[in-house]
Amino acid sequence: MEQMGKQPKAEGTGGMRTGDTGQTERDAARNSWLQGAAVLGAAAALSKLLGTIQKVPLQNIAGDRVFGLYNAVYPFYQLLLFLTAAGIPAALSLLVAERVENGDSGQGLVRAAMVWLAISAAAGFVLMWFGAGAVARMVGDELAQPAIRASALALFSMPFVAALRGYFQGRQRMLPSAVSQVTEQSFRVAAMLTLLLLGWSWGWSDAMLAAGATAGSAVGGAAGLAVMLLFWLAERRSGLLGLGSGAAAAVNVRRDAELDDKAGRFHKREAFPVQQAKKNGLGPDMGLLLRVGLPAAFGAAAVPVAGIVDAFTVPRLLSGEGMIAMEAMRQFGLYSRGQTLVQLVVMVAGTMAGALVPALAAARLRGDREAVKGQAGLALGLAWQVGAAAALGLVLLAPSINIMLYTDNEAGRTFAWVSATALAGTLSAVTAAMLPALGRIKLPALLILGSAACKAGLNAVLVPAFGIEGAAWAGFAALSAAALLGAGAVRRAAGGGPAVPRAAAGTALALACMAAALLLTERGLPALLGLWPLPLRAAAAVHALTGTAVGAVVFAAALVLGGGIGARELRALPGGSKLAARQRRGR
Repeated sequence: MEQMGKQPKAEGTGGMRTGDTGQTERDAARNSWLQGAAVLGAAAALSKLLGTIQKVPLQNIAGDRVFGLYNAVYPFYQLLLFLTAAGIPAALSLLVAERVENGDSGQGLVRAAMVWLAISAAAGFVLMWFGAGAVARMVGDELAQPAIRASALALFSMPFVAALRGYFQGRQRMLPSAVSQVTEQSFRVAAMLTLLLLGWSWGWSDAMLAAGATAGSAVGGAAGLAVMLLFWLAERRSGLLGLGSGAAAAVNVRRDAELDDKAGRFHKREAFPVQQAKKNGLGPDMGLLLRVGLPAAFGAAAVPVAGIVDAFTVPRLLSGEGMIAMEAMRQFGLYSRGQTLVQLVVMVAGTMAGALVPALAAARLRGDREAVKGQAGLALGLAWQVGAAAALGLVLLAPSINIMLYTDNEAGRTFAWVSATALAGTLSAVTAAMLPALGRIKLPALLILGSAACKAGLNAVLVPAFGIEGAAWAGFAALSAAALLGAGAVRRAAGGGPAVPRAAAGTALALACMAAALLLTERGLPALLGLWPLPLRAAAAVHALTGTAVGAVVFAAALVLGGGIGARELRALPGGSKLAARQRRGR
């Protein structure tokens, strides 16, 4: 530790050495974030894949009406979960990173978070359990009441799971969050499928089948909480919950680095706008968590808020046009089909961006402008690229995916329009995670509220005229506007972003190559499958899965060779050094 504390001072004697070391530190921070993001992203992808798998048998076995009931209730549960947690997980991740940077383990923040969550979870449960009738009437279907009450049970565990994940991520430990995500989703899916099959065989009503599906969240939440508590107890026994040497060294580096101008740092360190005096305690910590957490809660609630707007407006607007309630809810189930895969993409992107928050917050606290700009630019660039590729792939493969998952291509154009929101959803998830770490704490909340108001207004105009396809158009327009505003705000707050002309040209080339490959696959596969006739659904599955694999490989290869992703970013990835070398030779 002593050597680490002295190292920055020695760097001040040599300009070249200082600059090189500063760049090395930034590269190390970037690599650390990418590794943590990869862990969380893989866990999020696996857990959301399990969640997607659970929705397929739900629709296939129980039908579009039960599927509609589930999708009308689940966004309300998600929104209440975000508000019950009051953004505390995101606030913990941000503030624990700041405390560790200043030599504090952040355990006081965890205690304050648990007190807040005990109060808010109890209030949320009472609201959902006893207000189920009112919420069901707002949705437009009284049969939603049992599902609303069943989902309330998860509030006894999920807020605490989210808070512990935020704490460990603030200490830049991603493995506990990853393991708990996969465990939670596995138990959730297993419980939902068990209840669905039992209920179907026992002749449950549509209302009870939907309730069984939502009850799986409570089982998954309990399993996820058990995993997080095991990690917490293991660290407590090993003494790792105290301040480690790495954190203490970071304090020394930060203190000495304030004198270092040649590495691109400020003489006057920028502090967090939420940073408080050194006096800590349960009361001040609770107030600090609430002030930071509430805006973050609104910012993270982009997807559930959009779902709430749809659940409260689309069935009612369809019924207002003379459609009976049962058919209106069936139509809402059709509309909800495309959201399953979009949510998978958005969840993975948001989880990976969440891994960036502690590193970005620490860099901003140190006043390391280059690290802030580099990390924010990398995350924003990847959000554009991954979101655009996902949206294009889902749109081009929409008919095959719809048949593969849901047995038919009913409402196919609506499915495609909803799938196209993957880009906007990805950008919104990434910017919502980054803006609080860049000091723009209230902006995510303003963006999501504006997007929700825009979605509601467009629904009122487009749904009566065009049905569920109009709702899909409204979602595309509202989410895209919020995403573009959020991306612009990140670039301004970070002081720039990726090399736009080169990155944009490389990304456009990769997307064009991907589209051409998918169109060729669409033309070539039917001739090949004609040699081995398959049922419609099996043929659609072959086309969708083959197209996904071909599109991903072609897009990644074209992105690397076309310069859409730089050599420094490539070197931060596993095995990326070889790719970076090939990229240089290709130029």
